[in-house]
Amino acid sequence: MNREHVLAIILALSLCANIYLVFTDNSSLDHDINGIVHRALLYPEPVASDNSSPDLSPDTVPEDDIPDTAVETPVITPETTVPTPTPTTDGWTKYSSQKYAFSFRYPVTWELNDGATGSPSRMVVLTAPPETECDPISAQCYKYIATMTFDIDRDPQTLNLEEYFNSAVASLQREYAITSTSRSASCMLSGNRAYQIEFYTRDDRGNPDRSYMQYYTLIDKKGYIISYTGPFSNWENVFSINKGDAQRIIDSFVVERNYEIV
Repeated sequence: MNREHVLAIILALSLCANIYLVFTDNSSLDHDINGIVHRALLYPEPVASDNSSPDLSPDTVPEDDIPDTAVETPVITPETTVPTPTPTTDGWTKYSSQKYAFSFRYPVTWELNDGATGSPSRMVVLTAPPETECDPISAQCYKYIATMTFDIDRDPQTLNLEEYFNSAVASLQREYAITSTSRSASCMLSGNRAYQIEFYTRDDRGNPDRSYMQYYTLIDKKGYIISYTGPFSNWENVFSINKGDAQRIIDSFVVERNYEIV
């Protein structure tokens, strides 16, 4: 083979090698560019003009960049409070039981309890201001208390008021051997005819112990009994001192009636 033929073959081989390298480098370059573009889309870097930081204050943020999510403003609901009874100019206030549908007025100096009264039929207990007496010799002090209770008998056994009252008095005589001081059938309670009785009980020695004033009436097939009681004594006079207020409380007692359409 002559020299010209050898040079032609070498030139052809060199040309083929250059063409192969060109195509191979472009493919690798495209792969690197695609990788750079992909990373730029995932992690864009802020671009600032004039070598200054971009102004991202609220006034310059484009509207398109503001998120569509609305911010809910919390609504503050005022707390519901039970109003405290306000006394009138005479120092009395009104109590109303929505559960048992009755009401009455009483002095603000009396303590009212309509919670745990110690009896399922006892709805309210009123306590008059106590009277305290101290023995100068022993230095012991005693507190004397008068109370008023409001009871509802849901099963009165009879709807005849006289029978109901006589049965109640007979029960008192059996249990306490009461001594009756007055009895009236002409009184009224919440606009209804009622019976009233005053009596006192005796202790184990047979001495007078406690004084009572009670009212009985029947309203809407239920019995209502109001009792005022205190110690029976010539010097423990808390019962007699508060008896006038107790009578005013009883006179203010009102039951909301349930009328049936016949």
